[in-house]
Amino acid sequence: AQFALAAVKSVKEAGSKAKIATFDLNSDIVKSVQSGDVQFAVDQQPYLQGYLAVDAFWLYETNGNVSGGGEEPVLTGPAFVTRQNVASVAKYAANGTR
Repeated sequence: AQFALAAVKSVKEAGSKAKIATFDLNSDIVKSVQSGDVQFAVDQQPYLQGYLAVDAFWLYETNGNVSGGGEEPVLTGPAFVTRQNVASVAKYAANGTR
């Protein structure tokens, strides 16, 4: 996330019209998305992508559990954070959990 913020600063200093996006999310990036300095951020949700997938396999193997009932995919991210939906993750980013 710090690299995106450095890029925002560089764009402003250069008077450029370049657009910035990032693959990280924290409270500073949330503020930059809200202000429009960052077009979007990809909330990679590494916990969901890594741990939840392994846990689902373990639960299936040890107990026959099927996450989501086997009917729909269990979405584990990543998710795009834009000005339209940034408010829904802002408090979690402020907590350091997103």
